[in-house]
Amino acid sequence: MWNKLILLTGVIVVLAFIISVSRDNQMAPSLNKGTQPRRQAMNVVMYERNRQNNKTMEVSAREVDETGDQDVRLKDFVLTQTGGLKLSGVDAFYDRAKSILEVKGPVNIETQNGSRARLNNLTWDRVKNFAHTDNPIVIEGESGVITADRAEFSDQFTNIACIGRVHAKVMQNILNL
Repeated sequence: MWNKLILLTGVIVVLAFIISVSRDNQMAPSLNKGTQPRRQAMNVVMYERNRQNNKTMEVSAREVDETGDQDVRLKDFVLTQTGGLKLSGVDAFYDRAKSILEVKGPVNIETQNGSRARLNNLTWDRVKNFAHTDNPIVIEGESGVITADRAEFSDQFTNIACIGRVHAKVMQNILNL
């Protein structure tokens, strides 16, 4: 009889210990083995130089949030390249491994000659030197305004292909030959 009582008490103690340990493990914070801790910074200015053409790019952002898996989120950013290109937006994700910048929301692009493009959502593959938007775009320059349903950009945003319902309002003197 005493043996059964001691054995039952031992089983209860072991079960209580196992339950206690399992609760502690569930409450402890854990990191997935595939992700690394995040880094955050405020009011950041970063510089990048292309070794092939020696051009530099400055990226300034109000907030930068970086994970260890090569993803960077930029809030309220301005990207300026030598040669006059200036790209600004509110929210962007940059995949450093693939060199792809995805801008969500309003985007403004300004060129050296003073032309401006206003659009929403832009994807820029920096390796292929190709960008596109599937949303309406307005391009303003000293000679007039062009609107389109979407656009593709190449050669550092110097070549623009407007696609779908393209309309142009040009200054009258541009047509005088």
